[in-house]
Amino acid sequence: MKQLFSLFIFLSSLSLFSQEKDPIVTYRPTQSAASTVVPLGTGLVEYGFVYESAGDFTNITFANVLARVGLMKFAELRVTQNVLQVDNDLTDQSESGLSPLTIGTKVHIMTESGARPQMSVIGQVTLDNGDDAFKPGETIPEVRLNFSNTLSDSWSLGYNIGMAFPEDNTTTLYTAVVGYAFAPGWTAFAEPYGFIYENESDHRFNAGLIYLMKNYLQFDISAGVGLSDISPDSFIGFGAAVGF
Repeated sequence: MKQLFSLFIFLSSLSLFSQEKDPIVTYRPTQSAASTVVPLGTGLVEYGFVYESAGDFTNITFANVLARVGLMKFAELRVTQNVLQVDNDLTDQSESGLSPLTIGTKVHIMTESGARPQMSVIGQVTLDNGDDAFKPGETIPEVRLNFSNTLSDSWSLGYNIGMAFPEDNTTTLYTAVVGYAFAPGWTAFAEPYGFIYENESDHRFNAGLIYLMKNYLQFDISAGVGLSDISPDSFIGFGAAVGF
């Protein structure tokens, strides 16, 4: 808890150097990546905590940190790092440590026009590093197409389709999120998403609230359930994001 409080103070201190710019558009807390890119010369740091119940196991993400920096008018750099813990409730054993590092870029493809969505593409690779309990044993490339449509002043739609390419089990992912801005700064969302492997599928449902306190400072809370045999039973999370 002390570490979480320190991180919150760090994020808040970053916001002191932020100017009043356009509202930030974050990845979290949905699984759908935004179709926008971080503007040139600006950055965004996103933090999340997730508690996940999965049968005899409890999975905790103490820190999901995504840093995004605008490299060009149409492209951003993305770096993701997690601090993880897995508890075996049957044996009372626990593994914790750093996930492998994920590095990539998002490139803007086209802007929204009428029924045509805004579109971008993410290309990234998960490296063969991190603590032994979580390292993949190989680098894993991934590509993801991101789309969004403005349905009205209050309603929005986002959706992704992508693939990851581990050597032993190519994965297809999908997301679809509907957002409803019901009050100034407040958005509710609902989102089905999933991962389709060669021999099985993992489908889930996620919903939550997002509060944009300032154009550069956002907080969120979300929860969800698994819809497949291999999915977690349930999960809950919260987080924050700050632009600079």
